[in-house]
Amino acid sequence: MLNMHDVVSYLASRKFTVLWSGGKDSTAVLLWVLDNVPSDRFNILFIEVTGNTHPLNIQYVYDLAEMLGVKHKLIHTRREDLDFFECLKKWGVPHFKYRWCLYHFKQIPVKKYSHKIQVMGIRRDDSYRRRKMNLIEIFRQTNNIGILPIIEWSKKDVLMYIKRRGVQLNPCYRMFGHSGNCMFCPFHSVASII
Repeated sequence: MLNMHDVVSYLASRKFTVLWSGGKDSTAVLLWVLDNVPSDRFNILFIEVTGNTHPLNIQYVYDLAEMLGVKHKLIHTRREDLDFFECLKKWGVPHFKYRWCLYHFKQIPVKKYSHKIQVMGIRRDDSYRRRKMNLIEIFRQTNNIGILPIIEWSKKDVLMYIKRRGVQLNPCYRMFGHSGNCMFCPFHSVASII
C-alpha cells in the first residue's frame, strides 16, 4: 500500500504537471506540492475555458502564482478556435455520455502541454464516481497517471490548509459559490448552484 512518503519520493524523481483551475481543491494541491515535493521539475497548467472562465478567476491565478513565486512555471492555455457558448449551441448541454466540454476544452490542451504525470485536486467526497478513486489513478481517456494527494481530505481540510498557508480563496467563491473556471456548468451540484 502506497503512502504519502512514497508519493512524494515518486514525484521528486520525475517531471510532472500540477493541474490548477484556480479552485480551492487545485489550489490546495499546488500548495501541497510546494510544501512537500523537493523538486523543481514540474510545470503548472491553467486551462481557461474560452468564453466561460470569469476574468476574476484568471486574475486570481496570475496573482497567486506571482505571490508563490511560481509564475515562471505557469502555462495558461485556451482554445482560440472554440468558444464555450458557441459549442453549447452546436452540441447542446454536456452530459455524462457526451461531456464535450471536458474533451474539447480540457483534455486536448492537457495532451499538448502536460507531462504524463499529473497532480490533481480530486477529493472522494466530491462525487459518487470519485469515491472509488485512489491516491494514484491511471486515466484511460488520456493514459496519464494522476496523483491525488488530497483524495481523503474534506472540504473543511482544504479550506483550513489554504488558510494556514496565508492564501486567500479565489474571490469568485464569495460572488458565485465556485471558482469561476466554468461559470456555466451543468455538473455543478444543486447546492453549488443555489
